[in-house]
Amino acid sequence: MTIDRDKLTDQLAVAQLSTGTTISADEARRLACNAGIMPVVLAGKSRPLDVGRKKRFHDSAQRTAMALRDRECRASGCDIPAAWCEAHHLRPWSAGGRTSVEDGVLLCGFHHHRAHDQAYDMTTLASGDIRFHRRT
Repeated sequence: MTIDRDKLTDQLAVAQLSTGTTISADEARRLACNAGIMPVVLAGKSRPLDVGRKKRFHDSAQRTAMALRDRECRASGCDIPAAWCEAHHLRPWSAGGRTSVEDGVLLCGFHHHRAHDQAYDMTTLASGDIRFHRRT
């Protein structure tokens, strides 16, 4: 679930689950009572969100940061929730890409396969969304 700490006390606030479903602040407080609270830091020294080339796969902290940023599959027009997406390197690992939040994007399984399909080109739009074009 995602909710600003300050909004937990606001009766009218809503929280968003990783599936995209929204719940009331009251329900969020009930869930928080029985769960471990994990503050998310998107940058800084407290969590290594950028591990460069030391690891190939994005770790859970990086995936959490990407889920907060992306909210859903970044393929243009796709609304699959972040919880059901896979982390993808914008610059391929094999071409020197880094395992970082900055160089990562969440794509649903369908679009992640398309990103690796040689029959398609990928274009990153100004919004950060990805558009796929069939090569001719």
